[in-house]
Amino acid sequence: MAIAKHLSEEGLQIVVLEKEKRSGESTSSRNSGVIHAGMYYPENSLKAKLCVEGNNLLYHYARKKNIPHKKIGKYIVSTNESEEKKLIQIYENGKKNSVDLEIISKTDLKEKLPYLSAVSGIFSPNTGIIDVPELIKSLEFDIWQNDGLISFNTKCLKVKKNCNDFEIYCDSSEKFKIKSKLLINASGLQSYETSKNFSFLPKELLHPLYYAKGHYFKYTGQHPFTNLVYPINSESSLGIHVGFDMSGQLRFGPDLVWVKDLDYKFEINAKERFIKSIKAYWPDLDSDKLNEDYVGIRPKIQNKSENMRDFSIIGPKDHSLEGFVNLQGIESPGVTSSLAIAKFVSNLLL
Repeated sequence: MAIAKHLSEEGLQIVVLEKEKRSGESTSSRNSGVIHAGMYYPENSLKAKLCVEGNNLLYHYARKKNIPHKKIGKYIVSTNESEEKKLIQIYENGKKNSVDLEIISKTDLKEKLPYLSAVSGIFSPNTGIIDVPELIKSLEFDIWQNDGLISFNTKCLKVKKNCNDFEIYCDSSEKFKIKSKLLINASGLQSYETSKNFSFLPKELLHPLYYAKGHYFKYTGQHPFTNLVYPINSESSLGIHVGFDMSGQLRFGPDLVWVKDLDYKFEINAKERFIKSIKAYWPDLDSDKLNEDYVGIRPKIQNKSENMRDFSIIGPKDHSLEGFVNLQGIESPGVTSSLAIAKFVSNLLL
């Protein structure tokens, strides 16, 4: 949506082919709604660059368009001395990425967050939350304002490359064909399956996707939290953290469960895992107030035995096909980076 919005502002005639009945139905509406700051990602990676740039662009866009959002800040906390080394590494990596961070001592942490069982922490003032469905609506409106078209319930069946354009074969209750000078595949969880329908794209440039399910639980009743709180992360996940929606509803998640299918059902033992993880940093958790909320699935291009991999955004310099960009592995921080990704893709094409 952000790419289409940006290209429509460049004066191009845009058509968005959306498989679902609404935009953002598969992934964007099933995440934590966090505006990330960029401290976790390797220096000079696309995730680091586009997250830091996207953070600024998203706050500016949200203010301009009156999209509900809050810059509430985030604490990353270590719960034992063995995690403090990792905390310092996150801090140092964040500074390399030009992220505004502050180290919080155990004494200050006890004063600011007395309810946490934590040894030390980092505070990120530029982390926040945003109403993602309202963000999507705003992007849609911009596309329509620029005479763009969004075709819902439309599947891309295959694409052929001719001398001067792409022939895109579609199915939306009836089959039809579109000719276009430019083609961008930003189909998230379907990006690998969609890419396989491009006869002109070398198979070695495709990334098989691995599905990482994340559960979210909401918490009813009184609680002491006013900021986001993240435990120390693993290689694949930012951990079961404290989050909020725009109404102030407290929720926890996501965890990470590798799955083979796009299944949005709750795993049987998910709550037990959440209780154990949350009590490590918030011992006063009342587990009876923890209830199932929703499930999301991330489109990862690394499997569970591999370290976190960067966004895959390949353009004409990579595959020698003018007018074509293929995006895969756009997981977190995808929403935060979305407007920066749009600029990046536009630069590859124009």
